Amino acid sequence: MKAVVFESLENMVIREDFPDPELPRDGFILKVESVAICGSDVRIFHRGHINVKPPQIIGHEVAGIVYRVGEETTEFKEGERVVLGADVPCGKCYYCLRGHQNNCTRAIAFGYQLQGGFAQFMAVPRDAIDAKIVQRLPDNLSFDEACLTEPLACVVNGQDLSGIYAGDTVAIIGAGPIGLMHAMLARAKGATKIIVSEISEKRLEMAKNFDIDVLIDAREKDPVEVVLRETDRLGADVVIVAAPSGSAQAQAIYMARNLGTVNFFGGLPPNTKEIPIDTNRVHYKEIFVHGSHGSSPKDNAIALKLIITGQVKVGKLITHILPLEEINKGLKLVESGEALKVILKPWS
Repeated sequence: MKAVVFESLENMVIREDFPDPELPRDGFILKVESVAICGSDVRIFHRGHINVKPPQIIGHEVAGIVYRVGEETTEFKEGERVVLGADVPCGKCYYCLRGHQNNCTRAIAFGYQLQGGFAQFMAVPRDAIDAKIVQRLPDNLSFDEACLTEPLACVVNGQDLSGIYAGDTVAIIGAGPIGLMHAMLARAKGATKIIVSEISEKRLEMAKNFDIDVLIDAREKDPVEVVLRETDRLGADVVIVAAPSGSAQAQAIYMARNLGTVNFFGGLPPNTKEIPIDTNRVHYKEIFVHGSHGSSPKDNAIALKLIITGQVKVGKLITHILPLEEINKGLKLVESGEALKVILKPWS
């Protein structure tokens, strides 16, 4: 099959003769129709990952067609259109048994321990079927939109933890694809004012196509002052940091109202120094600060419903569609901020 192999740091090799994956007796082979590039794929490309052992095929935002089924597989049939979640939880550990599968202590993931989707075919094992991370797609939903279910599921998890309600003011730092997904989901939940701050000129321009009430160019204006001005000096009900920036995390504390919530959604680079946080402000204003990462099978199911019903229009995020062979171009587009979501097509 055709595949892109992560051979070593900053070395993606396009192979036309990579061995086809072996058909699991109790799983199936997926024919990959669309796979999106995630920011984490860019990080793996540059820095690697503890759970990615080269040579490996990465990519975990995947939708396609059930191509062959194992002889012991009854849940899916050849020809069905499906989308995958990324993480395969064990279903048995402390966190899984409490419904927090994204914190599973024994989870494995496509594009990490398991072969990912930057290829024409991939094997889907029994554990993924049992974990309920394989979902059928309606005929009227494109594979390009469907493969964005996984990142939206992470956003669903984050906002469930943050508790966004109808009438809230939500401030988001970062207008990349995740920040814009947060804006769309917050609107779907009934937020009446959405404020987004960004430093990239390219992303500020693209963000104008989304339903955002106040868009802040953080190069020219103080985002904290703008948020306070827009909220009668109270601050936002929820502040989401959707950027890998320690200074943005520190800044977010000053954007939140008394009893407000701050979500550190974006992870920081591993060499980041300690971030100074005004803990007295957290203490006296009773601000709730939390992080969020990943998603559960429930979040994936909710995300797909949001896409199917059009409540979150993920198609607006797709700025580039490229053949699989142009993955290096796609990685550069994502890293530079010229793109929001780049979709790769293994069969074009």
